[in-house]
Amino acid sequence: MTAMTALAISGMGLTGVLRLTWVQDNLAHVLDYSQADETSGTWTGLACPGHGLALGTDVDNTVLREMAAGSELADLIWEAPDELTASHAQAFRDAMRAHLVGDAERADQLWENLRAIWSRAWSANYAVLEFMQGTGLSRFAPVKPQHWMVASFEHHTSPHGLPRPHVHNIVLTSLTTAAS
Repeated sequence: MTAMTALAISGMGLTGVLRLTWVQDNLAHVLDYSQADETSGTWTGLACPGHGLALGTDVDNTVLREMAAGSELADLIWEAPDELTASHAQAFRDAMRAHLVGDAERADQLWENLRAIWSRAWSANYAVLEFMQGTGLSRFAPVKPQHWMVASFEHHTSPHGLPRPHVHNIVLTSLTTAAS
């Protein structure tokens, strides 16, 4: 099942698309890339501290698999808007060109630009997660607002290898709690 909606994140100047899918591949679509050609995941859900996982820390894939065992898993995918995608692609290309011609100083500046672009993407993703947990999803739990157990994974390309920044937010729905 896939549900999709477009969201505007007010005050940040970003929009994006949020898709909800139900994980059927034992997390392969994120874990096969984690620490290979993409970064490790990050604990982001408001329920994480209640399970001894500090927000913003790296996801240990073994811990995630153990916690996910027996839980229905949702993947809330935040997809970057076109303007962020274009900025990301340009910054990446420019940084790679500078690196390949040996201009380390310029490459470092451009990598910093790319990190700043990702910072905007993460800010938008956090805003979406905060909004969605505040709203709650009845499929996750009957209470609202909710705290979710979320492991977020940034991806720089689409499954087809095209430059398309997005963040997979894996929600362990059985660990959803009521907000205090």
